[in-house]
Amino acid sequence: MKNLLEKYSGHLTVTGKPSPLITDDPSTSVPDQVYEKIRNNILSGVLIPEQRLLPEDLASAMGVDPLYVREALLRLEGEGLVNHQPYKGFSVARFTLDDLREIYFLRSLLEGAASELAARNLTDKELDELESLCKKMEECLAHDDLTEMPKYNASFHEIIYQAAKSPRLYNMIVKLWNGFLKSSLSALTLRARETVEEHKAMYEALRSRDPDQARARTQEHIVSVLGDLSEYWKDWLTPVDED
Repeated sequence: MKNLLEKYSGHLTVTGKPSPLITDDPSTSVPDQVYEKIRNNILSGVLIPEQRLLPEDLASAMGVDPLYVREALLRLEGEGLVNHQPYKGFSVARFTLDDLREIYFLRSLLEGAASELAARNLTDKELDELESLCKKMEECLAHDDLTEMPKYNASFHEIIYQAAKSPRLYNMIVKLWNGFLKSSLSALTLRARETVEEHKAMYEALRSRDPDQARARTQEHIVSVLGDLSEYWKDWLTPVDED
């Protein structure tokens, strides 16, 4: 399963020059590559809200069969990133500040529950990995080099939520991480110091194997992120739906 960084940030590493798709890795199917490419372009803002998505044009740009594009767009519709209307076709979903608030409210509930479960299940090795990731994030901050921060951030959360041992809960969390347009590298790194401190608090609660504190520290972290993201996106997103 792909890590949360890709699902959250929309920043993917492109390997290989000839292919217009994400990767030339033979283990990744063409339909999955098409899906990842379109999703990445939506999350990173290359494809803007309400922009029409014409399968034939997208297929031509990627050098693939339009059938793969239609399948990808239907998957993205299920994730809330694409809209589909009869006779009008596909378009990039529009997001509001209310969408952002709802997503982070649900994240606080689900990720808090996952951390509570993880506090009982994390192995000593996994706790050591979380400690190591905290130290790596501190080093990024100390050296004023935040390029690796999103990767460490995602790995930190993924270890915890996988340790909840609840596949359905994990999948819901992943969908929410993928549910907000442009949750980008810049937004993450602007609050790097707060992220480091909040992750340390989460780690300490988990190391103590205190389920209540693990839930509380996780929810506090997500609420803190929401506050900063709301400020970051307030001039770009509408306050409420205007339908």
